[in-house]
Amino acid sequence: MIMMTNPKNDPSVRTTRSRVFYTLAAIAGISVTIYLLFALSTLILPVLLGIVAAYICQPLLSLMYRNGMSRGTSNLILFGGFLLIIFMLVRYVLSLVPGEFEQLQLRVSIQQNINERYQSYMGLDENLHNGNMIHDFVGPEVDPMMDTFNQWLYVSEPNQEKLLEWAALQDPETETRVRNLVRRMTSLRLYTDPGILLSDRISFIEDEEEATVDDDGSMLLSMLNILSLWLIMPVMFLFFLVDNGQLRRGFVAIVPNTYFEMVLTVMENVDRAIGNYLRGTLIETLLMTITLWILLALIGFELGISFVLALISGIANAIPIFGMFIGIGICAIYALILDDVSAVIPLVTLENLILWTVAVHLVAQGIDNAVFKPFVLGKAVSLHPIVVFLGAIVGSILFGFVGLLFAIPAIVILKEIVGTFYRQLKAYFLIY
Repeated sequence: MIMMTNPKNDPSVRTTRSRVFYTLAAIAGISVTIYLLFALSTLILPVLLGIVAAYICQPLLSLMYRNGMSRGTSNLILFGGFLLIIFMLVRYVLSLVPGEFEQLQLRVSIQQNINERYQSYMGLDENLHNGNMIHDFVGPEVDPMMDTFNQWLYVSEPNQEKLLEWAALQDPETETRVRNLVRRMTSLRLYTDPGILLSDRISFIEDEEEATVDDDGSMLLSMLNILSLWLIMPVMFLFFLVDNGQLRRGFVAIVPNTYFEMVLTVMENVDRAIGNYLRGTLIETLLMTITLWILLALIGFELGISFVLALISGIANAIPIFGMFIGIGICAIYALILDDVSAVIPLVTLENLILWTVAVHLVAQGIDNAVFKPFVLGKAVSLHPIVVFLGAIVGSILFGFVGLLFAIPAIVILKEIVGTFYRQLKAYFLIY
């Protein structure tokens, strides 16, 4: 008697059907993920920062468990510390934000300082004539940019009156300084056409009060949007902090038994690689922040501002190749707007402060490359420089600053996944 086999129960048919199903499911999952990344791009940074913070805290969480502390208490302490750090940072940054009239005064002062430095560097006289060789070479390209910059900073006539009224209530020195700044601002000329005053090219909003109301409403809406977005960060931090391996177990549960051990090996290697990279980068960022804070204070930057600038530069340093230039650019802008400098190093003046700013970052980079990276990061990131460069470029094109910041961690993860899968597939004789 010949037994007829049902094609549906044929092992080869089931294997083929399973492979087709898992392949289509993987393609659909990857497609949906890519779509969501682009559609919800504004959520990427707070989500990633919350996950990274939770990931960095895992060794501390394990240490608290080993010392007999309950899971709930440990999570509560770390979450409270996380919120406290965010609160203190936000409060400190907000304390540095000037008030309404201080902002107007700062705009006028910044405009005056930058124009004075530009005219000095370019060898221009009061009538914007007789430029030097540098101006002859770059003037045609830079002059229009300066005109645009001046128009952007120009204070409208109603706000000029408000600023002068406020200055009249201050001490005589402040009043005189503000009046001189406003007078110089209104006498600024176009670099592209020195015969025309800048104010002649400025068009003012006719209904200032209505515009102010609209701006306030728009600003309030923007602040609410930012607040709603950044509330996601502590939520994600808490979610991944209290996760006790459920996500990993859920992922492993859908993996076929044939690939079970291989997938576990990949997950362990990725966990180790990304953990080493993130914790090493955090320590390196802190060390660079402290180094730059000290060096910037030595060349005359105010202590509070120098900390903020050093922190931004330290975080930017995590971005290979481009990070140093971001830090130099931010600190150079601040050096341009300073009215006075009181440096510990006697050779520092307002005229050469930008050069000292660049020198400070070069010294910090030298210390980082010679000391911090070898001893802190070690070989956590062994990528070819061209891979780092292209990865940062592609990340910035796709996701802007977020892509620039997280491109290298993504490449590290991808490299570890592909490398481990390749080795495991060969070890299990699934490929030759």
